[in-house]
Order: sequence, then C-alpha cells, then structure tokens
Amino acid sequence: MTSLRRLARELIPSRFEPAVRRAAQGRGWISPPASPDDDPFEYPFWQILKHHGCTYPHYLWGTMCAASLASALGQKRTSVIEFGVAGGNGLVELERVAQWVEQRSGVGIDVYGFDTGSGLPQPQDYRDLPNLWSEGYFPMDPERLQARLNRARLVLGPVAETVPGFLEGPPAPIGYVSFDLDLYSSTMDAFQIFDASPDRLLPRVVCYFDDIIGFSHGDFSGERLAITDFNRRYEARKISKLYGLRYVLVQDKWWTDMMYMFHLFDHPSYNVVDGTNTRTELPLREE
Repeated sequence: MTSLRRLARELIPSRFEPAVRRAAQGRGWISPPASPDDDPFEYPFWQILKHHGCTYPHYLWGTMCAASLASALGQKRTSVIEFGVAGGNGLVELERVAQWVEQRSGVGIDVYGFDTGSGLPQPQDYRDLPNLWSEGYFPMDPERLQARLNRARLVLGPVAETVPGFLEGPPAPIGYVSFDLDLYSSTMDAFQIFDASPDRLLPRVVCYFDDIIGFSHGDFSGERLAITDFNRRYEARKISKLYGLRYVLVQDKWWTDMMYMFHLFDHPSYNVVDGTNTRTELPLREE
C-alpha cells in the first residue's frame, strides 16, 4: 500500500489528489481511510467526522472550521470558546479536540471556558424559560476542573462582566463558539463577544447553540430569541443557521441542526477566498 501511495504522489499533481481520491472511493476502487489519522485535513471534514469517534462532534467540526479559515487568511492562531462550562466535561473535550486539530492544521488554538462557577443565575423573566431553569443549576467544582485542564483557560464570573475584559486581552481571532448558557439574558450578555473589533474575530465564526430544540424551546424565548434580537441590532453582523449541514457532512445527527454561523460582513477579510468551495467547474458530460 505504501508503494502505491508513493507512486500516486509521483503521477498525480498534489492539487488534484483530493478530487481523485474522492472519485476513486466513490467508485469503490479504494477504501475510505481506516482511522482519522489517515484523513486529509480538508473542508468540509466529513471523513474525519465519520472515523474520529469524538464524543462532541460539534466541537470537533467547529474547531476544524476555525483552524481552516485561520490558515486560509494567514493567521497563526485562533481562539475557540465554550460559554457555559457546568461540570467541565465539554471543556475537557474541547481541549483535546484543539490539540488534535492544532497538530494537523498547523494553526495554534487557544481554548477558553466561560462560566459563573456557581451555576445558573436567577432567571429574569419568561424569556429565560424559568419553567426549565432555576438559579444554581449546573454548578462547577473549579479546583477539580482546573486540575483536569492542561491548556484551556477558565474565565469565571458573570459573562456580562468577563467578556469585555477578555476582549481587551487580546485573544487570538475567535473562530468557534459554543453557547450553552441556557438563559436568554445570559446568551445576550455573551453576544458581546460579537461586538468586538474585527481583529478579535475571524470573518466567519462557527457557532453551536445547545438549547434550541425540544422541551419548551421556541422562537420567542431562550437562545432562539437571543439570536433574533441580536440580528435586529446590527446591519453588518448577523447570526444565521447553517442549512442542510447533515447532507454536507453525511451526518444524520441532531447536532447538525444546532450549528450556526456568525457573519462579520464588515470584516476586511470577509471576501477573501477561503478554500471551502472545492468545486470550481462543471464540464459537460460525455454522451
């Protein structure tokens, strides 16, 4: 197998290798990669998702997208964020994912977790869905969690107070954000992250929203309402659902309905080609 791969590299120009590989796999001439270590780091990363076995695939995909865009724009580092850490299982996994992606992309990845450290704050009104959430839900043991972390940084306190200071840091441009703060009010506070100057953000930021399906979630409360109200505030900055992602990623999974993208239309690099469109021609078929 090694000799065949070497021969293929000698005969096929590198820019054609991904297309040739996909065509050969589609026709059954070669088998898909047996492990994620053999997968090409190439958008939309569906092969990696298929074989990786990550317990938080939405974190893996969002982090890969962030690294890919950062690389396309010549950025050496990017930041990934989890809003709503709770016990810390997600942040531990995001840290692992970041290290894995960093090794394969060549882009440095900084990991941050925002939380009060003491559980949910008191819901303010119906928009915070007090029928689901109460003050003190999902507390954290900060010392125990910190002992498990190697590279992620905990940012503890009300996000309305911690986000502005974080942005002054300054962090590497933000490329992926998970929102799991449950409450409308807390999510709106976290959206300060998208008020930042363009140098703090990549022009497109993949987002995951945890509390938008099932239960009492709808368009007029919780995270969905927060998205709507954010979009009403801005002309050049919008949060939009990523439609049809389950088909793009060949993943018939719940999390694909919970992925969004923040668009920073006034970012100076928004219109730079980013390599996500791999199809550049559609030649006429032979009869």
